[in-house]
Amino acid sequence: MSDTEEEVTPRLYDHALRVYKEMEKLGHKEFPPNDGGQTFDDSDMITVYEGHLTRLFAELQIANPYYTKIMEALKGQNCITQLRRGGGSALSKWCLLTPPSEEGFKAIMDRRRAPRGNKADIDQRLADLTRWVGLLDDKVQELIDARQQGPA
Repeated sequence: MSDTEEEVTPRLYDHALRVYKEMEKLGHKEFPPNDGGQTFDDSDMITVYEGHLTRLFAELQIANPYYTKIMEALKGQNCITQLRRGGGSALSKWCLLTPPSEEGFKAIMDRRRAPRGNKADIDQRLADLTRWVGLLDDKVQELIDARQQGPA
């Protein structure tokens, strides 16, 4: 594949991967939350990050406007799940499940790019396009018929 054909990884994905790896590096292992009655062994340990994500973003030199998009992408790919909400001096607590993948990231971005609008707008567009295709089909058939008849 040539350089021009090679697909460039979106910067947002790169940032999300950096955030995840840093959370993983700073995280620790612990048993999952227990609602009582469950017993766990070492194979059940989860990786947990506790901290201020806004500070983490600043340390990684990732601009604040990326925060929401990156966190939505990580949650949307089921890479992380929030165990406790932070704020002020309280640390947020996140369970790290799996690193983000390029494929998963692209799928989330494609879902976001889906046409917006209410169902009535989409139904109307579909009806308009269907009618237009029908008219084009009729014109093409007229041209084929005229060509088969030859010059008059």
